[in-house]
Amino acid sequence: MKRWVLGFVVFFCSSLILFAGGTGEKVSYPQKPIEIVVPYGAGGGQDVFTRITAKYMVKYLPPNSKVVVNNVTGGGGVVGATAIATQKPDGYQLGSIVPFQLTDQFIVKGVTYTEKNFVILGVGSSDAHFLVAKLPLGVKTMQDLIALMKSKPGEITMALGGSWNSHDFFRMKLEKAAGIQFKRLPVAQGGAAALALVVGGNADTSSQSISEALAAIEAKQVVPLGVSQEERTPLAPNVPTFKEMGINCVHAQWRAITCPPGTPQEIQDTLIKVLDRTFSDPGWIEESKKAGLNPINLTGQKAREYVAADFEVYKSLIKEFNLKPMD
Repeated sequence: MKRWVLGFVVFFCSSLILFAGGTGEKVSYPQKPIEIVVPYGAGGGQDVFTRITAKYMVKYLPPNSKVVVNNVTGGGGVVGATAIATQKPDGYQLGSIVPFQLTDQFIVKGVTYTEKNFVILGVGSSDAHFLVAKLPLGVKTMQDLIALMKSKPGEITMALGGSWNSHDFFRMKLEKAAGIQFKRLPVAQGGAAALALVVGGNADTSSQSISEALAAIEAKQVVPLGVSQEERTPLAPNVPTFKEMGINCVHAQWRAITCPPGTPQEIQDTLIKVLDRTFSDPGWIEESKKAGLNPINLTGQKAREYVAADFEVYKSLIKEFNLKPMD
């Protein structure tokens, strides 16, 4: 009898250690806060995506779990990406990346990471871009801007949140489709800082993700000239697509949560389940849409296949535009 009771107690205690919390997840993970590093500044699209995601992740982790966001900025995302690529594979250090953490190896001198440094756990958003202009520029439509740029070739600036990332690829696509050329103005601190230059009148235009530019558009601090989606966004229904203006420029970037290679598979599986529930949560979807994100739910192998296919597209663009590593 004593042996049976002792065995029951051991089993019961083990069950608490492994499965407490009501989620089916092991209490042995996490035992301390999970950190997600964002390689861009606070207020930008990637920061917004990550903070909403972190908020809902704790809902699907054991009670009292914490997920914190750490912005590591500099070098147009390179400093933060390097930090993510060198994280300890223990499940407590995650990353929040966009396609250009994968392509930096081809176009930025001195980077030490490749696509192999990032294990994709889930993709939660695929966002198009706005082209916005400063109010004093005096343009109201894309046609106005094209006419102005052709009268002042190479003079109209485009502030870019980082260097050789989605904003640059959008710029190149737009230049090719519209027959124009901007003067590049990369801003290492990210999209929010690039937008601030336009709002302050210190840059003529900027490529902005919808989530980054929406508040400024609604406040009429900038002039929205076009959006790079197939159809108009319901968040700004008066902004035309480039396609409907006869400019064949459609472009979007995904946003993903990653872990380092070597992270234990059982922890990866736990995080994939948590992200799947997070990206399916009606509250997360609603908050993401209000923030200007385009929420999607791809986790595990589906997310990795999606990212791998997009990576091949960007490699083709790099070859097409003959981009070389640069400072």
